[in-house]
Amino acid sequence: MIILENVTRVYHGSVYALRDVSLHIKKGECCFLLGPSGAGKTTLLRLMYALEQPSSGQVLIRDRDLAGMDPAGIQGIRRHAGFVFQDFKLIEDWSVYDNAAIILEILGKSSAYIRSRVWKMLKWVGLQHKVYERSGDLSGGEQQRLALVRAIIHDPDILLADEPVGSLDEVTGRYIMNMFYRLHKKGMTVVIASHKEDPIIDFARVIRLDKGKILGE
Repeated sequence: MIILENVTRVYHGSVYALRDVSLHIKKGECCFLLGPSGAGKTTLLRLMYALEQPSSGQVLIRDRDLAGMDPAGIQGIRRHAGFVFQDFKLIEDWSVYDNAAIILEILGKSSAYIRSRVWKMLKWVGLQHKVYERSGDLSGGEQQRLALVRAIIHDPDILLADEPVGSLDEVTGRYIMNMFYRLHKKGMTVVIASHKEDPIIDFARVIRLDKGKILGE
C-alpha cells in the first residue's frame, strides 16, 4: 500500500529531515509514527501524500511511483487518501457544511449525494447541530472532528494524521483517537504521527523515529 525505499529528504542543502528511510505499510494496517519534535514524522507523512518529493530514494503509493508524477496523477493518488493536518487547515470563514463538502464538490459529486454524505459524516462525529456555523467559531475539538470529516468524506483507503490530538485535552483526544481506531477496524490504512504514546498503540504497529531515522519497531 505504502512503500518507501532508501528515502532521504534534505532542506536547504544541508538540513536532513529524513535519512535513508525504508518502510513498508500494508493495506489495512494501523501505524503509529512515534518520536519527538523534529524526528521527521511530518516530513514522512507529507511524502506519503505527495506534498513533497524525496531528495533521494523512492516513494510508492498503491503501487505507483510518485517520482515525476504530474498534477493529474497526484490528484488521482489523493482520491484514495485523506490527510488530517496538525493545524486543521479549515477555511474559517466557511460554514461547517462547506468545509465538509468541498472535496466532494471538487470530485464532481451530485448535490443530492453531497448533502446526504455531509449530513451522515457530521452526524457520525456529533457536529450535525453545527452544520451552518462558521468553522472558525468551533472549539479546538470540534475543529479537529471537522478536519477528520473532510479527510475521510470521500471514503479513502489511506488516512494520514499529523499530531491529531496534540493540542486537545485528554478527554477530547481520547474521543478523536477512538474514531481513528474505528476507521482502522473498518479496513482503512491509518498512519498517525505523534510525539506521545496513546492507548491505540496497543492495537497499532509502532514505528519509532528520531533525527530522521527509524530507530526500530
